[in-house]
Amino acid sequence: MHKDFGLYFWIHILALVPAYLSPLLVDWWVIIIGVVALQIQHYVIGGCVLTHLEMGKDKNETFIWYYGRKVFPTLDAFRTRIFIRFVVPAVLLIIALVLQLGFDYKPLIHF
Repeated sequence: MHKDFGLYFWIHILALVPAYLSPLLVDWWVIIIGVVALQIQHYVIGGCVLTHLEMGKDKNETFIWYYGRKVFPTLDAFRTRIFIRFVVPAVLLIIALVLQLGFDYKPLIHF
């Protein structure tokens, strides 16, 4: 169904890079809104819209797992999904809180 490194791959990259840099780019409360929106998306449609478009609706096949498996062939789909869906957002939020509230860092886009 998908082509490796096709259009949806690049759209994913364009979405993921700012998301992973979000503690430096936006206020911490914007990250909370993003995390909530992400969780609602997963709950309502069973995954990521872009992943569904690229790879179909198998909830175990995720963007990170699919491409990560090319480098790490034994990468576990379930653990990767849990890590990306829950651990990464929590860590990004914690980093944002520490930087912005603890060290008074002003993100690039400050409201």
